[in-house]
Order: sequence, then C-alpha cells, then structure tokens
Amino acid sequence: MNPSFILVVALVAVASTQVQAQRREVNSQVAQACKAELQQLCQGQKGKEAEQCLKNNESKLSSECKGAISKKTPQQ
Repeated sequence: MNPSFILVVALVAVASTQVQAQRREVNSQVAQACKAELQQLCQGQKGKEAEQCLKNNESKLSSECKGAISKKTPQQ
C-alpha cells in the first residue's frame, strides 16, 4: 500500500475521533446546563428527541441552558 494513503487514512481516523469526543463534551455540557429543563419539560426523552423538546420549549429555558444549546452546531 502507498504510505501516503496510509497516512491520510490515519489522519482521518484521528480527526474523526476528535470530532466525536468534542460532540460528547458539548452534549454533556448541554445535559448538565439543561438538567432541570430536561427533567421538567422533556422527562423520559433522550438524544434527538430531547434536543427537539428543548428547542420546542426555548421560551421556558434558563439562560444557562440556552447558552449551552447555542454552542452546538446544527449538525450536532
């Protein structure tokens, strides 16, 4: 195999791992900042369903929760 190809594959794998770690960190921050809202407004919902619930209830969210959500990029 071409050494350049192997290097590119390795770099893509590392970048992908870093992106996944960043997404988990952002999701963790949102979960922490929006803990009360998730319990009160979106009880039992997880993942994308919980995200949509928070967005649907934006007017009821604390400023801390809104701030954490605004740090997320649309594709996360």
